[in-house]
Amino acid sequence: MSQNRKILLLGVDGLIPELVERFCAEGVLPNIQRLRDEGGSTRLLPYISTWGDTNFVTFLTGQAPGTSWVGQRLPPSGTGHLLELMRDAGKRAALVHFPESLVPAGERDLCFAPFYSGSGPAPMELAPACLHSTHLDRWTSTPSTEALGWPPTGTLAHHQKHNRFDIERTDDGFVALIPAHRGEPVPVTLRLEGERLRLEIAKAEASLRVDEWSDWLPLTDEHAIEGKPAAVRFKLLDLDADSGRIDLLQSQITAPEGSSGRPGLARRLIERHGPFISKWAVSADPDTRYFETSFEEGRYQLEWLVDSALTLLNDEGFSLFATVFRLNDETHHTCLAQCDPESKFYTADHERYLEVIRRSYRILDDAVGRALVGCDDDTTLVLASDHGDVPNSHLCDIHRRLAEFDLCTIDGEGKPDVAASQAFLKDERGGLEIFVNRDLVPTAEIERVQTRILKALTTWYVETASGERNVVALALKKQDASPLGYWGERMGDVLFAYAPGFVWGTNQRGDTVAELVTPGANHGPQVPTASTGFASNHGVAFFHGAGIRAGVELPFDTARGIQRMDSAGATFARLLGLSPDSLDGKVLEGVLESRR
Repeated sequence: MSQNRKILLLGVDGLIPELVERFCAEGVLPNIQRLRDEGGSTRLLPYISTWGDTNFVTFLTGQAPGTSWVGQRLPPSGTGHLLELMRDAGKRAALVHFPESLVPAGERDLCFAPFYSGSGPAPMELAPACLHSTHLDRWTSTPSTEALGWPPTGTLAHHQKHNRFDIERTDDGFVALIPAHRGEPVPVTLRLEGERLRLEIAKAEASLRVDEWSDWLPLTDEHAIEGKPAAVRFKLLDLDADSGRIDLLQSQITAPEGSSGRPGLARRLIERHGPFISKWAVSADPDTRYFETSFEEGRYQLEWLVDSALTLLNDEGFSLFATVFRLNDETHHTCLAQCDPESKFYTADHERYLEVIRRSYRILDDAVGRALVGCDDDTTLVLASDHGDVPNSHLCDIHRRLAEFDLCTIDGEGKPDVAASQAFLKDERGGLEIFVNRDLVPTAEIERVQTRILKALTTWYVETASGERNVVALALKKQDASPLGYWGERMGDVLFAYAPGFVWGTNQRGDTVAELVTPGANHGPQVPTASTGFASNHGVAFFHGAGIRAGVELPFDTARGIQRMDSAGATFARLLGLSPDSLDGKVLEGVLESRR
């Protein structure tokens, strides 16, 4: 085996195996089809909770949640996970735009632009991606009566946009103000020149027609934000000189510094590949004006990630590059419910929604082709997802359910009062673990409270048009949860998962469980095996290149074996010549070439 073996992990938030198969059969994913034909592949069963942080941590550490899952924004340390094995062997890892619940272990590793899940903007974001308009009334929207997701205080924030700003008239034109997070707004002067719009910002300028993008314009001198070098670009979305109507998209402005033992590496990536964006301005939702721009900005981000991966692996001495791309997951959240025939929101216009999902997969396929061209003979390319998605049908308020059994105290705003509750959930643990409050419950009474929690969960039913349905698919006490990969002091006293179609949420009526009125799809709260005839919660992984057998698809069934997320990390260890003995995952021997 080569001593220069490298791995490029192109992680995808929410890639659905059934849709990969559908689109490959249509012939629109030639590069992913090449991965299938020339490499090895398998479905992967996610762990509970079926969301990104839990499963990408287990995927890349090679360890089950009981070993590696500390919580959102709480990386594991000292468990002998894959990145620690790499550090001890002198192999460098780069995590770029990866969940911050896992960080590299070595001083010479790179952590660049991690997903930020805290309150407020990410430290690297100087200004959000925005839509500037002279006619904001064209974006009128009806406030939702439902809030879905976990934690309840920040539900699905990365899919929802609150970024529309007014363009104001001046004596000789217009001005748009870029809302810097930690400084004064940056003015952009706008002037109409026939069918073109001239922009001036700082000492840079551009002239745009409708549907044109500007180059990246530098923010320097007195217009620099927080004194950091940065750049911004614009797209002219609409222009009507007669009425003075202007719609202008402004990119996110970032200054990611990166942590690395080699100063300047993050700066070199930006100088070589352009500014990095972590978010796009418009949701990938076909019912939203200018949603097509999400594909343009998503493509830019993904090409930046692939090009940077090749730079780090081929030129900078790294052995592992890992990232996560989120556009596909966003199209599932906005479109899957309308195009899955088993969804209550299935519509006669379903092909329009399916085409939005298909388009995001084609962007991903183009990036796979870009990676295949750039990978050398020592590199294994891995395309993998942390989970899939299935349509939602009902929202569930777990705190109100626990309150019905006198286990949780709810305040006037419908939020749990943890200090006064016998049982509660932790935001950072993923919303499917219930903790017994040891400040209120004596040690001798803990198991009794566990039993009462199980009663609340296992007797939770709702009447539907098709009959009675159970809200919770499974529930286990902590001491019985090891078969699901959970153990240790960090986990909750009860582990559970909702039945297919049920999602965390609240509504204005304060229901404990209620039929949804808003179309949507989800993954995190539902049992990992949730599926329809159209989609599933399963993850998927494709391996191609160095050390991989050709044309192998591992079986995925209870009779012959179900591969879990941590199998990937163990397989990576083997590919890199490291011992997987400290890892929980089982090496996917079937996809690997025989060792000589």
